[in-house]
Amino acid sequence: MNTHRYITRYNGQKGTHNTFCGWRLCITRQKETYVRYFTDREYADADKALQAALQTRDAMLAAMSAGEDFVSVCARYRKQVENLRQIS
Repeated sequence: MNTHRYITRYNGQKGTHNTFCGWRLCITRQKETYVRYFTDREYADADKALQAALQTRDAMLAAMSAGEDFVSVCARYRKQVENLRQIS
């Protein structure tokens, strides 16, 4: 299995309250932590959820390497998630 920096796989335990299955993206810089979960259910399967996590990670890292500070990158990606929740 490939390992992806900043991305971790979670498989929930059957018969418990933890039924989350998906990928967790977690990046920490400047005492700020950005965490986002990509569930298998939301993206139809584990491979599509992983691809979404990788695309988000790569976009964030590209923005930071272009000179944008981590706090503003996190704010931009958090706003996208909050906007999606408000629309629903």
